[in-house]
Amino acid sequence: MPELTTETALNILISWLQDNIYCDSEIIFDNDEDNTDSAKLLPWIGQARNDARNLRHLQLLQQTRTD
Repeated sequence: MPELTTETALNILISWLQDNIYCDSEIIFDNDEDNTDSAKLLPWIGQARNDARNLRHLQLLQQTRTD
């Protein structure tokens, strides 16, 4: 079984959130006051995925410098 990386897990979550948006899901992730739904959460998860990619890239650069 392939390794489940942070980036892969975030891709799965992004796909799920996009499906929720497409299907007009009424899932609220926090409370009725803030109403954080899939559409509000999606950009934050996208940024987290970008941050994970950047971190992995920096780690690879650091590893090549120490090898």
